[in-house]
Amino acid sequence: MDVIEALARRRSVRAFKPDLVPEETLRRIFVEAQRTPSWCNVQPWRVWVASGASRVALTEGMLEQAKTGAPHPDVPFPTEYPEPYGARRKACGGALYEAMGVQRGDGEGRLAAWLRNFVAFDAPHVAIVGIDRCFDLYAAVDVGCWLESLLLVATSLGVSTCAQASLAVYPSVSRRVLGIGEDVRILFGVGLGYEDEAAPANRCRTTREPVEANVTFSKD
Repeated sequence: MDVIEALARRRSVRAFKPDLVPEETLRRIFVEAQRTPSWCNVQPWRVWVASGASRVALTEGMLEQAKTGAPHPDVPFPTEYPEPYGARRKACGGALYEAMGVQRGDGEGRLAAWLRNFVAFDAPHVAIVGIDRCFDLYAAVDVGCWLESLLLVATSLGVSTCAQASLAVYPSVSRRVLGIGEDVRILFGVGLGYEDEAAPANRCRTTREPVEANVTFSKD
């Protein structure tokens, strides 16, 4: 599978089978992603991968926090999405709820769907990703490049993924379970495993704008 095909096939999976990814395959995903270029080759991504009992402790802790506590991410989320970004965000959420059959007025169904974020949609492996607090925007760009490498390598090896900001909103849980120090700002998490193809949530498909919506080609 070449990189263009992997980019076309990759999508966020929101329901995973319990099957573990073989250790050698899981390790290879992170080994290959380590080739990602970065500013002055500083390689700022810091990653903790939880499987087995540590994954259970991590997701159970986050679920409990989601039910009882207010989010307190290390990096604040945007509070406003001006157009055209707001419309794209709403369309993404609408597509997901439609795939799951959750109606607009179904508060209980929407709450249940939201809480699924904090168990990483039952992914058997969860990576928590951060950067050293000494870094700012340029390092975040590097980590974004690393994330895309990770997602494409996983896709090429037949492993499904879901990158989630929600796995960063209760950083105290990740620090306690995985031993992450205060010197690291937690940015996001990634679930890895094999797609449960029968799950309604995995019927969700999002669209992309034409390239002209984001890219300007100048010839003069």
